[in-house]
Amino acid sequence: MPSILGYSFIFFFTILSVLYVIQPLFLEEVKYSVDETILSLKREKTILYRSIKELEMEFDIGNIDKVEFEKRRNLLKNEVSIILKKLKKK
Repeated sequence: MPSILGYSFIFFFTILSVLYVIQPLFLEEVKYSVDETILSLKREKTILYRSIKELEMEFDIGNIDKVEFEKRRNLLKNEVSIILKKLKKK
């Protein structure tokens, strides 16, 4: 008898944990406020600025050649400009 009780507890907690894991699949879509999107854009802008700074340091050290440096720097600057435009609209 005690083993059946033990198995039922294991079964119960297994089902409970599975339901907890799949729960987000059945919930409604999360709506973000404007403030949250502005904060996320500002965070991404900061990350991109740091990436540009790190890229410049790697170029100064000599780890990256000039062609690769210019290409990657231009890509990062384009991403920053897109984010700045989005921030300006809000």
